[in-house]
Amino acid sequence: MSSCAKNRFSLVKLIISDLFKSQKLSLLLVGLIVVSAISILWTTQQTRKQLFIQEQLILERDVFESEWRNLIIEENVLADPKRIEQSVNKLGMEHVLPKNETVIVIKNR
Repeated sequence: MSSCAKNRFSLVKLIISDLFKSQKLSLLLVGLIVVSAISILWTTQQTRKQLFIQEQLILERDVFESEWRNLIIEENVLADPKRIEQSVNKLGMEHVLPKNETVIVIKNR
């Protein structure tokens, strides 16, 4: 090993030794900063994931609302009295008169 490599190794050893002996507060603060940075990254990632899920749910809701509006329109068209009257006439249906009415009573045991 050359003397330059030995000096670097000694310097690194000295710095680490100094950190653990007399700079414990600094080392603790550096550790807390690293933990804080990692937690910020994790929180940001989770927030982005939740925002993506929220966007997907909003799009799905919009599709369901559109389908619901189309079903309401279809129901209103099918329940139109004029349309029903045309179907009645086409099928030859008549109003039931009381004399033509038959009542069937089913008795429960």
